[in-house]
Amino acid sequence: MPQVLKDDVRERILVSALQVFAAHGYIGATMTAIAEGAGLGTASLYRYYASKGELFDAVVTPALAERFEALLEQRVRALAQVALSDASRPVDDHGEEMLRFWVENRLAVVVLLDRAEGTAYAHYGERFVEQLVSASLAQIRATHPGVRVSATARFVLTRIFENTRRMLAAILEEHESERALREAIEGFWSYQLPGLRGFVAWVNGQS
Repeated sequence: MPQVLKDDVRERILVSALQVFAAHGYIGATMTAIAEGAGLGTASLYRYYASKGELFDAVVTPALAERFEALLEQRVRALAQVALSDASRPVDDHGEEMLRFWVENRLAVVVLLDRAEGTAYAHYGERFVEQLVSASLAQIRATHPGVRVSATARFVLTRIFENTRRMLAAILEEHESERALREAIEGFWSYQLPGLRGFVAWVNGQS
């Protein structure tokens, strides 16, 4: 007699899996913990997903990762322009579009940014930082022709955006409601953007 797999049980499994992967990372997650979160026995979980890898692929899909990367690319370009250009010029920073994606895929984004070791997305967080650094350096050179960005300045900028990556992951993990998430991110950017402007002034002073 064929097994009967229930959609509501599958949904509980996926919700639990995201919670466990976000809290413990892929390596630290166990099928037992995921089963417990879904209100199942471990043997029952294996009826739905044959392995932890298969379950991870079900909650963090290539389409989701690619969408995040595309949104990130337009977002970091816009933020670099906002942070490093004339603050009085209106710029569409694509913040609302990115925020909506984060709200809808909150825990999956936490995993991609900070908890994906052991998966195909292990270097996703590094690429996130690299994109931020590259976009910022490009904007610095465009708005300040002739400026020299030293190895020390690049090192400092990379560490600034490493902190950005970790902070965003922490904000997304901690805040479930859209309102709280929005407030936390706005608070973080109120600190981050002036800091980037100060960094640019420092780079110019070094040249």
